Amino acid sequence: MLAAAAGVVVVTGDDTQTRYAPYFNFYGNLVMLEHDLPGVAQPVFTLYAHLSQVLVRVGQRVESGQHIGAVGMTGSATGSHLHFEVRLGENSYAAARNPELWLAPRLDETGQAGGAIAGRILAPQGFKLEISSIVLEQLPSPERAPVSQVYLGIYEDKALPGQLPWGESFAAGDLPAGWYRVSFIQYGMQERLVQVLPGQLTVVTFQLGQETP
Repeated sequence: MLAAAAGVVVVTGDDTQTRYAPYFNFYGNLVMLEHDLPGVAQPVFTLYAHLSQVLVRVGQRVESGQHIGAVGMTGSATGSHLHFEVRLGENSYAAARNPELWLAPRLDETGQAGGAIAGRILAPQGFKLEISSIVLEQLPSPERAPVSQVYLGIYEDKALPGQLPWGESFAAGDLPAGWYRVSFIQYGMQERLVQVLPGQLTVVTFQLGQETP
């Protein structure tokens, strides 16, 4: 398990005595790093949880890609996996943000970076709607049939906020650049064509009952 970016280790061990989530022993063995990222005014923290082994100590400086632990299933986990979080501004559960919007895009076989889509779906009164199935269809052009599909839902934990200033409730990263149709069913079929650009984030807002660019 590798550090997502250079930073300083601020927490190691487990969460049986200190609560870092809604309840104790949620993460099991964990590592937390603090990062000072260029262009980001607030501190950024990354969390790596359910580890079988911790390989760093508090106060240690680590580099991007450095081994900091081993994947496991400690804490509240039913199988071996890595629980990864990005927290913005403060090291608290309520400050968690969608890692899809923080990870550097991968390059395809031609060297072109992927992009990302973030969005929110608002009722006519302005509050966010809970939509269980949102479909992203990649189109070779806006006029032609889809070539691939991604299925999303809105963020499961409603207490976690979207990233300012967008306030998104769904997102997808590592998308090949091109045109996409975003669609879902709420008061009939709703859809929007959006363009994903290499290395950039495209933000889309649906406010039902009115046209929103």
